[in-house]
Amino acid sequence: MHTIKTLGAAVLAFCLLISLAGCLGDGGKESQVYEGVCLSVGPGGKTITLANSQPKLNPIEGDSATFDLTGAKVGLPPEKGNLIRLAYFQQGKGFKAIKVMNMTKQDLRKK
Repeated sequence: MHTIKTLGAAVLAFCLLISLAGCLGDGGKESQVYEGVCLSVGPGGKTITLANSQPKLNPIEGDSATFDLTGAKVGLPPEKGNLIRLAYFQQGKGFKAIKVMNMTKQDLRKK
C-alpha cells in the first residue's frame, strides 16, 4: 500500500513539473500561428520574412512579418517562394518563432 501511495505521489509531482516547465518557457502565453510565402531568409537562417498571404487568418497586420528563428525547431529548410507555417510568440516589439514547417516541401501524405 505504501508503494502505491509513493508511486502515485511521484507521478503527480512529475506531471506538475512538466506542466510548470511548459508555462515557464513562454510566460504562460499561448503561441500564435502565421502562414505565408517566404520573402527572404536572413543570414545564417536566423530570421525569416513571410508575406501576409492570409490577411483574414494571420493575427499580424501588414504586408509581411519578420520572425526570429534562433532556437526554433525548423523542419525542412525554408527558401524564398516556399509556403511556410510557423508558431510564434510576441517578444517585445518582435516575433520569436518556436516551430517552423515548410508546407511546400512537406509531403503530408507520407506516414
